[in-house]
Amino acid sequence: MPPRKSAAANRPPPRPAVLRPLGAQLRRLRLDRQLTQETLAELAGLNYKYIGRIELGKADPGADVLVRLARALGISVGDIFDTITPARGGPPALPLDQIDAVTSALQTLTAATERLLSNRPPRSSVRAPRRTSL
Repeated sequence: MPPRKSAAANRPPPRPAVLRPLGAQLRRLRLDRQLTQETLAELAGLNYKYIGRIELGKADPGADVLVRLARALGISVGDIFDTITPARGGPPALPLDQIDAVTSALQTLTAATERLLSNRPPRSSVRAPRRTSL
């Protein structure tokens, strides 16, 4: 009898962490241009389901696919990676004059959320009985 493989050996390898932000950036770029996944897929010569898998971070597009997507979007390949690998010494993601406004807004939102949650009655741990069909 051959040795049994462990469950870990049957698992697919983990996806690179860059795939989710890459997919999110691709989706932003597509929506900025008001394109559907189908339209982008046609322009890039790809399947729309594959575009969806890339945007969800479930597919690992190769260099050829990234070049095709960049051309279809009318951008450079580097633009796809802008939010993932910002340029060194470049401007911060949020202008300095807006940091205080955003911080203040987050504090206000946090306080409002805490007030809302403190006025809620505690959740009951007892579940209602299931209904039976007649």
